[in-house]
Amino acid sequence: MKKALALLLALALMAAFALTASASEKTTFRIGDYDIHYRVIPAKGRQIGRVFFLHGMVSSTVYWEELAGLFSEAGYLCAMMDFPGFGYSTRESRDVTPKPREEIAAALMEKLAPGKKWIVAGHSMGGGVALNIAVQYPNKVSALLLYAAAAGGGPTGGMPGLDPELMGNLAAPLLRPLLYMDPVVHLLAAAANADLYYGLRYDIAKITGPLKLPGTVKSIFYMSQRAAPVDLEAAAKLKIPILLLWAENDYIVTADAGAALTAALPNAQSQTMRGGHMFTEQFPREAFERSMAFLR
Repeated sequence: MKKALALLLALALMAAFALTASASEKTTFRIGDYDIHYRVIPAKGRQIGRVFFLHGMVSSTVYWEELAGLFSEAGYLCAMMDFPGFGYSTRESRDVTPKPREEIAAALMEKLAPGKKWIVAGHSMGGGVALNIAVQYPNKVSALLLYAAAAGGGPTGGMPGLDPELMGNLAAPLLRPLLYMDPVVHLLAAAANADLYYGLRYDIAKITGPLKLPGTVKSIFYMSQRAAPVDLEAAAKLKIPILLLWAENDYIVTADAGAALTAALPNAQSQTMRGGHMFTEQFPREAFERSMAFLR
């Protein structure tokens, strides 16, 4: 029951916050049954590295625009992808032969920079996927920037025994109306970030079409069953630089969850900054400066 409630909360937040790129910005990468939407921001001036960004459960490529822009200005090639089921990427379903998110991301990294390593940045759910990529594809990752990283692999770590078709069909009519309730969206933004002012001025015009695409809600239930948990035992042995950056007022990835992941990664450097769960969007400059200081 707790897992079901957690997933429904995550879906509600997803319906409230999923940030999407306009269709004119779409670039897709075909792998198996998936068309993966991604975006690339070239480095400005001399390129000194590359950063691959992985969004969280309630987001898409648009979440990274400001932070990626700062990295681009500093000389980094920046790439962002929509996970399956988010943004403009293929929805998970019973008709799709599953591929691990880690495999999809690693294949796109190789396509964009053959034989090269990336700094991988992950927010929330994306932080857990980033850890798995570093474990499974060590030749692709030079460092990890993990922002409010969730270590469960998915929103619930899997819900065995629940039919995603049935759950999706039941949940979709309940969640879709949230897309049209602007005051609710503002309040959820405020709650997620522990900042009423931020929530009230949040640009909810960025919440658009992808959540209305057929199968979006159902896709989340499939993902919850297919997502790989984070291999913390293997991650603890990683020798690459790892930054764990947490927010002071994060009520989604809580302080206890952050402390547990920090303890599980003895080679990581842990820091805390102001903000709520979406702190890298709230305060991109501070997150960027802390990240750059760490990378130096």
